[in-house]
Amino acid sequence: MKKLLPIAFILFYSSFSYSQKFHGGLFAGIAASQISGDQLSGFNKAGIYAGGFTNYYFTEKSALELEIYFIQKGSHKSQRPKNNDYSAYNLNLQYVEMAILYQWHFSKRFYLETGPALGVILNTLAVEKDENGIVPNYSRPRFNQFDLCVIAGLGVNISEHFKANIRGENSIIPVRKPDFTWRLDRLQYNSTITLSLIYQI
Repeated sequence: MKKLLPIAFILFYSSFSYSQKFHGGLFAGIAASQISGDQLSGFNKAGIYAGGFTNYYFTEKSALELEIYFIQKGSHKSQRPKNNDYSAYNLNLQYVEMAILYQWHFSKRFYLETGPALGVILNTLAVEKDENGIVPNYSRPRFNQFDLCVIAGLGVNISEHFKANIRGENSIIPVRKPDFTWRLDRLQYNSTITLSLIYQI
């Protein structure tokens, strides 16, 4: 991932130095996520979602966008004493991701986007808890270093410099493999919905 940063910097710089077909900017928002396969349901884990981008417009309606961003994913379940449910769970996974997206501006106001993203997990920040407290690293299955995802989203042009979008992001490789000694009997995948505000120069 470190080798990709100089390339990203060059592309960001190009948005300020070359033609009007290049643009760059920043975005920030929230990520609501769940882990498919953890026997819980609902996008109950909220996290930070922020980064930067550069894009190139091939035509008035078509663009290719490169993004680098930080995103928090995971899963969450609270206790429900009124229902005699005292089980709890919280999984906090943090990634740095790079995405390459194709954008189709089908109108002056709206656009669709899709493409792959590759994430690298920040292992030292991965925290898993249940009703008994933090689950020690040595007693749980290890998380995969990479998270390969597919993104699809809808964007809206608010003004000349501001946009907003909503996206769905789903892993196509498991977050970690099954471990029957740890009650993990199926593959787990990240599923995330993001909502962000975008500033484009």
